[in-house]
Amino acid sequence: MKVFKKLAGLILAVCLMIPMFPTLVFAADGVLMFSDPSTKVGENVSIDLVVRSSSGTVGDVSVTMNYDTSALEFISGDGFSADGSGSLTYTGTGSSGELRSTMTFRALKQTETQLTVNSSSASLSSGDILNLDEGSSAVSIAAADDGTTSVAPSGTVSETPAATGITVSVNGVEYSFSEAFTTSDIPEGYSETTMTFNGEDRKFVSNEAGTALGYLVDTSGAGSFFLFNSEDATFAPYAQLTISDTTSLIPLDNEEAVRLPDNYEKSTLTVQGYAFPMWSDPTVSDRFYVIYALNTRTNEEGLYQYDNADGTYQYFEISADTEESGSGGVLPGKFGQFISDHIMVVLVTVAVICLLLLVLMIVFAVKLVHRNQELDDLYDEYDIPFDDEEDTGKKTSKKPSVKDTKSKDDEYDEDDFEDDDGYDDEYEDDDEGYVDDEYDDDDEYGEYDDDDEDDDGKGKDYDINFIDV
Repeated sequence: MKVFKKLAGLILAVCLMIPMFPTLVFAADGVLMFSDPSTKVGENVSIDLVVRSSSGTVGDVSVTMNYDTSALEFISGDGFSADGSGSLTYTGTGSSGELRSTMTFRALKQTETQLTVNSSSASLSSGDILNLDEGSSAVSIAAADDGTTSVAPSGTVSETPAATGITVSVNGVEYSFSEAFTTSDIPEGYSETTMTFNGEDRKFVSNEAGTALGYLVDTSGAGSFFLFNSEDATFAPYAQLTISDTTSLIPLDNEEAVRLPDNYEKSTLTVQGYAFPMWSDPTVSDRFYVIYALNTRTNEEGLYQYDNADGTYQYFEISADTEESGSGGVLPGKFGQFISDHIMVVLVTVAVICLLLLVLMIVFAVKLVHRNQELDDLYDEYDIPFDDEEDTGKKTSKKPSVKDTKSKDDEYDEDDFEDDDGYDDEYEDDDEGYVDDEYDDDDEYGEYDDDDEDDDGKGKDYDINFIDV
C-alpha cells in the first residue's frame, strides 16, 4: 500500500514538472466607426459605416445596430436590412484594409439622435479574428426650410427611393432615374442643378465647366451617379481620375472618336468597377497607355496618356508624321471623318461616277464618228472640195503650167502629125532660113522672147488660154 502511495506521488510530481502550453488564438485590432451627418426634416441623410483593420485585409463583417424610429426612417442600403422596429443589421465582406458601406435614412423630426451598435463581429481574409473598437453615429436634424419640425413616416422601407418611373439603359443594364440623392451623395466639385430630361425639369448635379451627372438606381435599390449627355439624353458610367486639385478625368467608352496609328493595340482599363478601353504601343514601351476621357475642368473630350513610372496623366496629341506613317494619311476635319466612317459608300460612289463618265465619253465618240461620216458623204454627193483641197486646187489646177501645155503639144505632134508625110516633108525640107527669119532673127519676136520683165523690173504674168483641138 505504501508502495502504491509512493508511486502515485512520483507520477503526480512528474506531471507537475511538465509545462502546460495552451492553444493560442491570434487576433488583430480594428475599428468600427460611423459618419456624423447633419440634415433637415423631410430630407434624406446618408450615414457611412466603416470597418478598418490595422493589419491585413478585412474579411467577413456583421454588425447589428439600433436607431430611433421616431427620428429616422430607414430607406435603403447595400447589405443592410431593417425589421421596422429600430433594429438594423449589416453583413458584408471586404477586399482591402477598409470596408465602407452607406445607409440612407429620412429625417422625421427636429432632434439630435444617434445610431448605436448592439453587437459586431469581424475577421480578416486570413481567418484571424478582428477585434473592433466600436463607435456610433450622431445625427443632427434641423427644421425644414419652411419651418416644419416633423413629418410622418412614408412607409417606403427598403423601396427604391423617389422612383420617377423613367427607365434608362447603360451598357445593357437597366436603371431607374431618381432624384432622391442627398447632399452627401454629390461628388466633390459638383452642386445640385435642374436640367430638362424626358420632357420635364429634373434634378441633376453639375460642375462649373458644365459636366452633368444624373442619379440612377439599379434593381437592388443601390443608386449612384452617371455621366449625362444632354445632347442625346444618354448616360454613361461615371468614374473619376483625379490628376490635380482642379482637374479630373472621366474615362469614356467612345471608340469611334479615337484615331490612333495601326501599331496601337487595344486593351481594357478598370476604374471603380467600370471597364473602359485603352490603347498602348508595345513596339515603343509598356510604360505608357492612352485613354479617351472627358476633362472636368474644360468639359472637353480628348486623348490622355498615362505614365506608369510617374503615375501621371498628360494630354496626348498625335504628331503629323506619326499619324501619316501609322494610319496611311488620314484626311483632316469632318470630311476626313465622314470618309473614314463611310469608306465603302465613298468607293462605290466614285466607281459609279467613273463608269458614267466612261459611258458619256463612248457616246460622244460614237456621235463624232457618225458626224464625220455624214460630212464625208455630203462632200462626196455634192462634189464639195475640202478646205485643204480647195486651196491646193487654186494653186495647181486653175492655171495649167507651161510644162503641161508643152506635153499636150508634144502629144498632138506625135499622134496627129508624125505619120503625115506632107507635113513631115514640109517641115523637114523647109529652108533653114525660114526658121532663122521667122523666129531667131526677127527683132519683133526676139523682143517678145527676151522681154521677161515689166516696167518696174518684175516678171510679167501671162494668161494663156488653150483650146482643145
